Amino acid sequence: MHELGFVYALAAMILGLAAFQVITKRFDPFAPTWLFLVGIAQEYVVQAISYHDWAMRVRGAEIVSEASFRSFWAIGWMLTVYYLGPGRALSRLLPRPPMSWSTGVVGLACPPLFLWGLGCGLLVARGFGGSNDEQSAEAMLMVQFPLLMLVAGIVCIVTGRQPSRPRPGLVLVGVAIAVSYMLIWMFIGKRSHSLFAVLTAVCAYYIPRLKRPSWPALAVTAALGMFAVGLSIGWRYHANSTKTHGSLSDFMTFVSNFDPAIIFESINLTDGETLIRESYETEEYGGFIMMLGTVPTLADYDYGASYLRIFSTFIPRIIWPEKPIFGRDQWINAWIAGSELKRDSTFTGPSIGILGAAQLNGGNWGTFIVLGSVGLMFRTAYEYFRRYQTVPWVQVWWALTYYNAWLSTVGDDPLTWFYYNYGFTTLPPLVGFWLANKFVGGGPTSA
Repeated sequence: MHELGFVYALAAMILGLAAFQVITKRFDPFAPTWLFLVGIAQEYVVQAISYHDWAMRVRGAEIVSEASFRSFWAIGWMLTVYYLGPGRALSRLLPRPPMSWSTGVVGLACPPLFLWGLGCGLLVARGFGGSNDEQSAEAMLMVQFPLLMLVAGIVCIVTGRQPSRPRPGLVLVGVAIAVSYMLIWMFIGKRSHSLFAVLTAVCAYYIPRLKRPSWPALAVTAALGMFAVGLSIGWRYHANSTKTHGSLSDFMTFVSNFDPAIIFESINLTDGETLIRESYETEEYGGFIMMLGTVPTLADYDYGASYLRIFSTFIPRIIWPEKPIFGRDQWINAWIAGSELKRDSTFTGPSIGILGAAQLNGGNWGTFIVLGSVGLMFRTAYEYFRRYQTVPWVQVWWALTYYNAWLSTVGDDPLTWFYYNYGFTTLPPLVGFWLANKFVGGGPTSA
């Protein structure tokens, strides 16, 4: 078990940092580091310990030991850049946000955002665009914006919680939208969107009053988040295993008979019979050690090609018909070369997590660059939020952004959250609110 030495050291690092922040009263649950470290702890501590025997059998002691050491120094480096890097100075170079917040703009924008997002979510819940549902590219494009519903809810909560002019009714509307969003996506079986609703709504409720949740409130938030994740994953496995389309009555029956043990299975604390896995490669840690043992000996690095999707994603295919998915060929080649299961060029597969992605980007140097960049990005964004934390636009932006710190750990690279979701669902409304309040909004007290 000596292969796990640096895994325990990583756990001690995370717990020690948390204890220090709590003791010194610097702990902020809305700082991006904590959701990031929650993801890291699940993937490279909990999964590493839970799947140790499988990893030793499939990959061997050398790879497992290297994975443990890599996760320790990579996260240590990221935290060093976050706390000691130039993020605070860089935040001063970012443009000043609009100081005004027009309720007229909110009233005009939120209803269409809510209706569009709700329509997308309901269509997805009914199976629109599934594997057996052939639709035009235009029709498929129109249902890619369910997050707009949550954007509307968060805008309502932040607007209603402004201390200068509280609007409890608007807060209730926003909370109802967030709860509805969570329920819809629990029914669809997607853990991420269900969790988004919890995290964004709690943040939007507290930050307008410059407050943070109490420890009991944080405990309730964590429990609700784990319940949303566990129920979503459990329901998806149940629907798939029973070969049903998942009717609402079936869902209600599942909820009424829900076994809380599924929650612990979904966060990898236990390995029960409910969530059956053919291989632990389908977990982030499994993908990480697969990449570690495969790249570059059996497959080539991608040298960061996937990050070109930050730009290419937003170029329509009508302009660039032959647009490639940058980095995908190298990703597939690595899976084909190193997987313990048979894979082919049509494989879509699970996430490899942030450290698996960094290994594919360029091994140790790729990890050094990627994790350092993540630390710098997080600190710059957080310091910008702190600098303008009384500004309503910044409060909306942060509530809809900070949770992506967790997503950065679970994707196929740390920016998949941007070009697969945020960049075309959340960012455009935020830009619209910026422009409207910067140039046509009311005065500073219009909120």
